[in-house]
Amino acid sequence: MTGNVKKAVLVCVVGAALVLSGCTTAEDKDAGAGTTTGSVTVSAAATSSATNSIGGQQEPTLGAEKPTPAPQASWTAPTTAESRTSAPAMWNPCAIADADIAHQGLRPESKQVVEGSDGEPGCRWRSATDAFEVTITSTHQSLQDVEQSGRYTDFAAVRAGGHDATRYRAAQDTNKIGCYVSITVAGGQTVFVTRNLKSDALEPCGVTQRVVDGLTGYLS
Repeated sequence: MTGNVKKAVLVCVVGAALVLSGCTTAEDKDAGAGTTTGSVTVSAAATSSATNSIGGQQEPTLGAEKPTPAPQASWTAPTTAESRTSAPAMWNPCAIADADIAHQGLRPESKQVVEGSDGEPGCRWRSATDAFEVTITSTHQSLQDVEQSGRYTDFAAVRAGGHDATRYRAAQDTNKIGCYVSITVAGGQTVFVTRNLKSDALEPCGVTQRVVDGLTGYLS
C-alpha cells in the first residue's frame, strides 16, 4: 500500500514538471517571436535610412516636391510713345478759328494737317492768291536742339506778337524763299513757317512776322 502511494506521488511530480516545462517553452517561444519581429522591423528601418543617406547627407524621399525658384523681375525700357506721354500737352494749331486764318490772308478751306518731326500736331494754309503757304506746328524740341541740328542758319533774336522769338532759315534755302519764327512755350516751341510758292510773293520773313502778330493771342 505504501509502495503504491509512493509511485502515484512520483507520477504526479513528473507530470507536473512536464506541464511546467511545456508552458515555459511556449512563453519563451512567444517572447522569442516578438524579439525576432522587432529585430526585423528595426533592421528594415536602418536599411531604409542607410539607403537614403549618401555621404552623410539625407537624400529627399521619393514623392517630395523640390522648391520652385522665385520668378525673376523683368524691366522693360519705356517706349518713345510712353516717354511722350509724360511731357506737357502741346497746343494744336489746327484749332485756330477759320475767321482768324482768313484775317491773315489765308484760305481756311486749304487747311492741311501736318505732323511735326516728333509727332506733334500742325497745320498748313495757303494764301488767297496761292503765292505762299504758312505752316504752324508745335514741337517738344528746344531751340538749342534746332541750332545744334545743323539744318538751319541765320539765327536772330526778334520780338513777335509781344513774345521773345527767334528767326532763322533752312540751311538749304539758298534762294531765301522761306522763313521760320519760333517762340519758346511750356514743353517746347511753337514754330511759324512761311514758304513762297511764286516768285512774285512777298518777302517771307515779313509775312511770318505778320502772322505771328495776328495769332499771338492763341499763345497767351
